[in-house]
Amino acid sequence: IHGVWPDNKSVILNNCKMKFLILYLQDKKKSELDKRWPQLRYEKLYGIEKQDLWEKEFLKHGSCSINRYKQEAYFDLAMKIKDRFDLLGTLRNQGIIPGSTYELDDIERAVKTVSIEVPSLKCIQKPLGNVELNEIGI
Repeated sequence: IHGVWPDNKSVILNNCKMKFLILYLQDKKKSELDKRWPQLRYEKLYGIEKQDLWEKEFLKHGSCSINRYKQEAYFDLAMKIKDRFDLLGTLRNQGIIPGSTYELDDIERAVKTVSIEVPSLKCIQKPLGNVELNEIGI
């Protein structure tokens, strides 16, 4: 999970309010989040305790939906979406294995087996002219 980004059907909303919000998650919720949304820049225990990534994403994106999704509901929604779409599992079920080369159309078709809309595929240029899929937006 990169994040849950609310929008108003025309633009993705960012940094809406509550700049000094304190992130409060119970230990059970932290553990559930870490399984689905690990903070890869840190050792596991430090990431769970400090919650830097989760706090950043909530302040940037979750604050825009705070009237509808309080903190716990925002993170519950992120986990529910992750579980529903299981993109790595979906890609594998469609014969697309990480580390191999595929056409973007094949990846789009695979993701559309679990989503309604065409996914937003973001790629990055790697050395030697290789292109790598970096993000799938649903």
